[in-house]
Amino acid sequence: MEQWLNSPFTLRLKVFLFLLTGTAILLMAAAAFFISRDRLLLVLSGIIFFCCLLRSMGLLIVILRGDYETITGICTAVSSQPLRRYQKIELTDSRGAAVILLLGRQIKIKPDRVYCFYFRKASRPSLGSEYLNASLSTDLFLGYDSGLPDNRLETKKSDSAE
Repeated sequence: MEQWLNSPFTLRLKVFLFLLTGTAILLMAAAAFFISRDRLLLVLSGIIFFCCLLRSMGLLIVILRGDYETITGICTAVSSQPLRRYQKIELTDSRGAAVILLLGRQIKIKPDRVYCFYFRKASRPSLGSEYLNASLSTDLFLGYDSGLPDNRLETKKSDSAE
């Protein structure tokens, strides 16, 4: 229980959203079944509900075991290459070390903001190819948190009106 309460809100929300999605699909299919007697829709919705349940239980197990890593830093650069499904995100952590992440293009990251990324722990060796490493690690990304809505870095601006 302590692991659950100490886990990041983003991961707990993801577990609840998977459960909510599966339950909503099953309830809508049950209502449609009582109206139109469509068994196929009910069976397919039951399969989707079961998959959502398995996905949320898998994520819950990862959270309870503490099997995830957290990478926190300031985004310094975001670049994407043409014909690639991923974007290269460069972070600078609190020690000043640069961390490069390869994540899908659907993730909207802006430079000069603080982000916290969550990954499932894995012991996969690096294959030496950026594209192969990105393809094989897509199931390891659990989510990200941007903290406050507008968490830009504080910058010192010189007053030119003096």
